[in-house]
Amino acid sequence: YSSIPVQPVVQGVTTSSTTVCRTVGGLTKSQLELCYRHADVAESALMGLQLAIDECQHQFQWHRWNCSSLSTKNKNPHSSVLLQKGYRETAFAYAISAAGVAHSVARACSQGKLLECGCDPAGRRMYSQGVLSGNVPDTTTPHRTVSAASRWKWGGCSHNLHFGVEFSKLFLDTREQAGDIHSQINLHNNQAGRLAVANNMQVRCKCHGMSGSCQLKTCWKSAPDFRVVGKILKERFRQAILVDQSNLGNGTPLLYVNNKIRGTRRGKRPPKNQRGANSNNNHPNKRPRQKPRGGTSRKMKLHRKRDLTSDLLYYQRSPNFCEKDVSVDVPGTVGRRCNRTSTGGDGCASLCCGRGYNIVRQRRIERCHCRFHWCCFVECQNCTYEEWITVCK
Repeated sequence: YSSIPVQPVVQGVTTSSTTVCRTVGGLTKSQLELCYRHADVAESALMGLQLAIDECQHQFQWHRWNCSSLSTKNKNPHSSVLLQKGYRETAFAYAISAAGVAHSVARACSQGKLLECGCDPAGRRMYSQGVLSGNVPDTTTPHRTVSAASRWKWGGCSHNLHFGVEFSKLFLDTREQAGDIHSQINLHNNQAGRLAVANNMQVRCKCHGMSGSCQLKTCWKSAPDFRVVGKILKERFRQAILVDQSNLGNGTPLLYVNNKIRGTRRGKRPPKNQRGANSNNNHPNKRPRQKPRGGTSRKMKLHRKRDLTSDLLYYQRSPNFCEKDVSVDVPGTVGRRCNRTSTGGDGCASLCCGRGYNIVRQRRIERCHCRFHWCCFVECQNCTYEEWITVCK
């Protein structure tokens, strides 16, 4: 990781760095050393962890597991007992955490908040050289192209994703030193989370000229909105792949894909003496298959090895998360608000696990009737609202 300079830990660390590094508990020795060396970057990384927790709770707000176990007292989601397991939910938590750190650090670099990094130099070179030829797609207006004569000549400040990804690796991957199945899968899911950010970088442009004309444009590469990253990883969560533990000793792991056991070698057919009676060559109503001329058959192409770099992996089947279980940091669904008219995941039938629900009156106070006074303050009143809600028994 040559992009992040390694500095020796000096005696008499500044108060600001000590405060940043001590606010979060459960950090390993290597994480603390990294925090002391790069206090400002570590502060952005910790903000990225909180960003990941908030996004996780948004994506799973109507699930039995709603990411509440990640909100620990020491502000470190990796201190949760749930993250010591191999559940599908654990895979999402690791992926969203790594994505949050990379996303937050990359943005902080471009905003000038960090001393050790700035704008992405690769993005600046790409846009400042003006080497594009022909028509350039205009991302600011749909179905519009900009001619070569009016293409941009200046490059904006691109988010330094390379630095963010490298620091995410240094800060999070160092926790996985055991080399066992748990560490291997955690490292894989960390990388899958960072890929969700890297593969969805956007090019944003700003027009300069009279009346908003695009005679001159400033363009830069921007990290996607983190809500987009959360949705992508949520879809990866639904399609997560179960890894068979029995094959993780010395050999290549078996993967359960679509409830079928598959190895990493796709398309390898069994020997002739082990093929079943319904094999194509033994079926009485089928002619022997002939090798096509001048190419590979379509079916053989389908047996290519699947790329799993962006997929989430897990090795333990998840509990139902219905009842409280302190041993795995599961709060249960008792007292959770539900929708009694819904048949989806937020419905009382699913969220309450068949225990039924209670109808209670809830009173809440909100600010209302706000007025702006010149100059310059806003005056509001407090309004009390009462409503009937349903909560799980």
